[in-house]
Amino acid sequence: MNNAIIAAVITLVVAGGGGYVAGKSSVETGVSMQAHQDSVVMMQKQSASIKEMGEMMKSGGMMMQELGAKYKDDMMMSKGKDLEMVGAKHMGEDMTAGHGTDSMHQMMGNE
Repeated sequence: MNNAIIAAVITLVVAGGGGYVAGKSSVETGVSMQAHQDSVVMMQKQSASIKEMGEMMKSGGMMMQELGAKYKDDMMMSKGKDLEMVGAKHMGEDMTAGHGTDSMHQMMGNE
């Protein structure tokens, strides 16, 4: 009789502990997925901002080059070319980062 009571108590403790661990793991996974989704949204917003900044830098650089040619200002031409190159670099880095995000999604099985 004592052995049956002890076995029942041990079974309840083990089953309760296992249920608690399984439940806690599923809650943590939900939080992890929400954090992942928040990170993806943040990266998409940053990517759009970087692209916009790169486009503005390129167009600003082209305008500076036009003004430099108009006023025969070699320094303005040089700074315009530099600004255009930096804008193109930012846009290229944004494209590269976007491909990295896509591969991360594929690895995670989200797309």
